[in-house]
Amino acid sequence: MASSPSWSQSMDAPRQYSKESMQQALQTRDHYDVYGLRFDSGKSTLRHGGETLLDDIATTLKNFPDWGLRIVGHTDASGSPESNRDLSLQRATAIKAALVDRGIEASRLSEAGVGEDSPIAGNETSGGKALNRRVELVRVTDSPEAKKLLKAMSDYMAAQTALSFAYDANLQVITNSDQKLGLASSGTVTLGRPDKVHTTRSGGFVDTEALFDGKTLTLLGKDVNKYTQVETPGTVDHLIDELKDKFGLPLPAADLLMTNAYDALMEGVYDSKDLGSGVINGTECDSLAFRKDDVDFQIWVAQGAQPYPCRLVISSKQVKGGPEYSVQIREWKSGSDVKLGDFTFNNTTGAEKLDINDLKGKLGDLPENFVVGEAK
Repeated sequence: MASSPSWSQSMDAPRQYSKESMQQALQTRDHYDVYGLRFDSGKSTLRHGGETLLDDIATTLKNFPDWGLRIVGHTDASGSPESNRDLSLQRATAIKAALVDRGIEASRLSEAGVGEDSPIAGNETSGGKALNRRVELVRVTDSPEAKKLLKAMSDYMAAQTALSFAYDANLQVITNSDQKLGLASSGTVTLGRPDKVHTTRSGGFVDTEALFDGKTLTLLGKDVNKYTQVETPGTVDHLIDELKDKFGLPLPAADLLMTNAYDALMEGVYDSKDLGSGVINGTECDSLAFRKDDVDFQIWVAQGAQPYPCRLVISSKQVKGGPEYSVQIREWKSGSDVKLGDFTFNNTTGAEKLDINDLKGKLGDLPENFVVGEAK
């Protein structure tokens, strides 16, 4: 989880705790790093000495009954990443249990453990390691209205037997020199439930088309005039899962197309906000924001009888620089306004057939001179 700088993260600043500083940090920055809760090495049992601090946290939550709290455990880099992640979660769970014992409703508390993944200092010195061994308190919002509006969008999308739209997408990448670069593309989606879909996507480095007729998926690289076919009979939901999990080729705005879009989008969400109204392509929308451990996403949903998604922005929290993927929808149509057409592939250009693994590299947004690194 990304952390904003605070007084407790400076190697030179005194790590003095006060109840007032904690409340102010949670009110103004939604975030506070706690160092007064101690554990035995390699264990998740709280040592004696932190009772006053736990009492203060519980009292603060009682004084602000609309607050929820995310308890995130962090470790230094001693030990394996896997064991550190497990240990940090166990410690966060122990703190949650201690707050529940002090009268805080468990529904207001959530816990996470990120181990050594989010250091705020170097792990080369004992002082740096001490700073990294911390508990992060994050004030969270649980907006029933935001969830209600997102669920209404999901239900509306699932009820459409036919829909189509055009879209503009932007994929932001971070180079090794920390430069942010945006790769733009546009395309179309036509969906006939339960088992028909046709998509196109065109950008500076990609020009593709995908057709699914309920039995066979065809992927065509129009710029290279090559195609591949995969037998994957089933629904569009099944196809989306197969493409993502088996082949690493997600469809544009795939989560929005699924009949259980709400469940897919809300998995792992711990913070939800209704930000009020916004306007996308001249359409007044409800602006909703959600947070997960790995990503934040914001979605704009059209107001009125057709609550379709107008814009979706997904921001990474686990990659330096926080790259984003956004898709903006236009020319929305549903029901009888949609011309479904033919979902069967007709090889009118004499394209060469390849194995899917041979074609995958020619279907992505990144040009060949972009090499994906391990850390970025």
